[in-house]
Amino acid sequence: MPREQEVNPDFISREEAYANALIEAAKFMLSEATEPVRKNTTFLNAKAVEIYDINGSLLFYDFSIDSGKRQVATVRASANKSIGAPVISIRFGPQKWNLLASKRAISEILTKKFPKYKAGKTLLVCYSYPKLGLQVSLTNEKESISLIFDVSSFDIIPAKPEKENAEGTYAWSFLDSMDKRAKTTGLKRYNKAVEVTKSVFTKELGPDIYRITDLYMVTNLSKLVFRTRNEKKIQFCTHYRHDEAGSHHCFILHAQQVNDYCSVATCQMILCYYRYYYSQNEIAPALGYSAGGGCPADVSAGYESLSNNHIKATYDPSPTWNKARDQINLLQPMKSGVPGHARAIAGYSSNIFSILGSSTTDKKLYVYDPWPWNADLKAGGDIYWEDWDSITHTNYVNTELDY
Repeated sequence: MPREQEVNPDFISREEAYANALIEAAKFMLSEATEPVRKNTTFLNAKAVEIYDINGSLLFYDFSIDSGKRQVATVRASANKSIGAPVISIRFGPQKWNLLASKRAISEILTKKFPKYKAGKTLLVCYSYPKLGLQVSLTNEKESISLIFDVSSFDIIPAKPEKENAEGTYAWSFLDSMDKRAKTTGLKRYNKAVEVTKSVFTKELGPDIYRITDLYMVTNLSKLVFRTRNEKKIQFCTHYRHDEAGSHHCFILHAQQVNDYCSVATCQMILCYYRYYYSQNEIAPALGYSAGGGCPADVSAGYESLSNNHIKATYDPSPTWNKARDQINLLQPMKSGVPGHARAIAGYSSNIFSILGSSTTDKKLYVYDPWPWNADLKAGGDIYWEDWDSITHTNYVNTELDY
């Protein structure tokens, strides 16, 4: 562990993060949100993939929810209290990228393109939430440089966007982007949430509540109960609830076929839902895409032109969770902008849990993310539930049919 983590008062140890992840995984397994995995006997693996901020601070721990030898989901826990939420997201399915394979591929690139440099420290970093890369230090007799390679496409990531307010591919620091007020709010939220975790594990494990080294069955945490439950996913069929057998979900994940096609692939998902079918290369010009620069944040005019003005698209630079909830209740998906990235939103949840007399509340969005890139488009992209309050939200593009 880097020395600076040892003296950082906001640092969360792996053991504490694992306890937080267990609570969130148990809540997840109780909710309607997890139809694909809740029928299985599941364990939360105590081994963690450590993910750093590009400023060098530890940012996240990824814990695998396993059923036997199969990974069924990933719990992304915070490694810094100022983030606020003990757990930032829960992702479905196995990990979409292979860390060892990425390291080998990037090592070959360095040998070919930077033969006069010696590679030093390599970190797995979140270079533009939620996108990950490998940050490599290179030195020669004259200089030292640092490069970030996307963990899936192996592209070198630029430090700044060519255009202001662009949604494409560039690096920024998750922690450095938080202002003092956001960090203060985050600390208060984390400290309140962790009291619940401590009370559960003090009763479960005694005083050494964070000395956890083995697998722990998620379903053992049966003390969690719902006080209220409010969840909905986009569905095209309006005759059934989203979790009933007769319902069918027509919102389909499309991965980005180019590393800065996030907004393009998001548009493809939303247009596909409304039964407008285009390739990503056909969509890109209508959204104002430029190679290496991505798309502008406001792509509403492109949505309308591609639907022959049958879809009304509205750019909203002041997104809130309530606005997303209202759109999903109308079965109208939206583009969600975060700094440097675009995703589609196709569901929400707002739940209150009671745990040993205490209550916790969470608000999440159901994200269809076109990242990570994969040469096999069917293997790319990601679907996850994401904590609303932990993320910087920059904009929405809302959609509705204009009859």
